[in-house]
Amino acid sequence: MQNNRYEDLLIRVENDLAERGMPATILDTIPLQENSGLAGVTSIKDGKVYIFIDKALSAFEKAETLVEEYFHAISDLGDLLDYQSTRAQNNEVSARESVLTYMTSAEDLKRVAKQHPDMPLAPWMLEEAFGYPIDFAQATLDFYRRSGELN
Repeated sequence: MQNNRYEDLLIRVENDLAERGMPATILDTIPLQENSGLAGVTSIKDGKVYIFIDKALSAFEKAETLVEEYFHAISDLGDLLDYQSTRAQNNEVSARESVLTYMTSAEDLKRVAKQHPDMPLAPWMLEEAFGYPIDFAQATLDFYRRSGELN
């Protein structure tokens, strides 16, 4: 993923949180994994959202983590560090699906498909268009196919 796409995503997340009345501070320059083992953490205090993302992640990994943390912030389901709870596990699944749709809309997929009119939409096309890893591209296509928005 190109850095400018990540930076655009940062701005989009900040704007979306601001529209919800949740001003955000996003830091992606700290050694989070080194200290906690986590790629990202969200904290909400006094209506302000603090999103911390590990500095060593690739641009794509930062983008994916940012969007997942954004959805944790807007769902605010309590102690998400208790990963054993069913509630936290359901939130992780929901956040993962939200990451897919936030980073890639059905319209984005249609635009990519138009670039290859004689071929079925394939993961390599998303890899080429958006810089996604092949497994994320496949997960995106699988999600949209399951949802019925993609044939």
